[in-house]
Amino acid sequence: MKIDSYTHFACPAFMDHLEAESGHPMVFRGLFSSIPELSDIDLRIRYMDEHGIDVHCLVPLPWLECEPGLHADEGKALEACRIANDEMARVVARFPDRLIGVALIPTTTEQAMIQETTRAVKELGMAGVALFVGPTAKPPDMACFEGLYRTCEELGAVVWMHPCRPQSYADYDSYKGEGSKHQIWNTFGWIYDTSVAMVHIALAGVFRRYPGLKVVTHHHGAMVPFFTARFDTQRRNFQEVEGDDLLEDLRLFYCDTATFGESAANIQQAIDFFGKSQVLFGTDTPMDMGTRGMFTRTTIASVEALGAAPEDKESFYAGNVLDMLGERFAGISGARGAVAARPKGDSTRIAASL
Repeated sequence: MKIDSYTHFACPAFMDHLEAESGHPMVFRGLFSSIPELSDIDLRIRYMDEHGIDVHCLVPLPWLECEPGLHADEGKALEACRIANDEMARVVARFPDRLIGVALIPTTTEQAMIQETTRAVKELGMAGVALFVGPTAKPPDMACFEGLYRTCEELGAVVWMHPCRPQSYADYDSYKGEGSKHQIWNTFGWIYDTSVAMVHIALAGVFRRYPGLKVVTHHHGAMVPFFTARFDTQRRNFQEVEGDDLLEDLRLFYCDTATFGESAANIQQAIDFFGKSQVLFGTDTPMDMGTRGMFTRTTIASVEALGAAPEDKESFYAGNVLDMLGERFAGISGARGAVAARPKGDSTRIAASL
């Protein structure tokens, strides 16, 4: 069985609402329109069948922070997230044994986060929430996030972290107004931003206060598995020793296997750092744009190239994410037999049989 723990879905009604409220095209409209599987769930199920994937966790796009005016208004932010989450719930309800929904939440205020997280998990059946991080978002160790972390722990809801640095954020002060060049905002900026958020969460003691909290990081844990020794050394060089014991809490994050290409070495580094139980098969599908299916194919190839024992591969592909999701989603593993026996290319009948 293969569960892709980190894919994306863009709800059309939510994007239409953003444009209606802002009065201009959504910043990612052109890009998203070029990826049919991002918004068409029937095409997505067909894609999953073609590539041998049993379940997709759907992390929502775009983030609300891409419309700052809307995000700043608590009432409008809540309304937008409700539209997105209601549509996500309807999509998941069509294929409940193939899809797991992740909710969009307004980080405008602590109360708004708690309110929509509770509704999305308890009423809509979402597995958890997406938390977007970066230099233009709120730092995830701010006091206003305490209620979110507490609520997620109490509900058994997972936090999927995703970077959101915009292209408009310049690489240098001298280039302000010109934006980032050469796709640096995405290629390197997002990896850096994920790493920064992880350190802030860990060293703020979030996992000590909420030991049951589960946070999934994107892009194989970003820089953390590769540079933690350097980070620790530099902190000591500059005599910043407070919170030394909290560095170990970086290992409490879950990470996916999305490496943007075949890279068993990067995944092995993540396994060595986080441990086998924290690594989840996840591909970033369908964001491979012009190379449809590349992320799924190369990520599977990377996992296979690890030379891991069969039981470890089973954990990476499905066992770890099922353990992370907990009892609420234990039943989805019952799809194993039906999925293995399904004929190719008949999504509707397959979904009805599960």
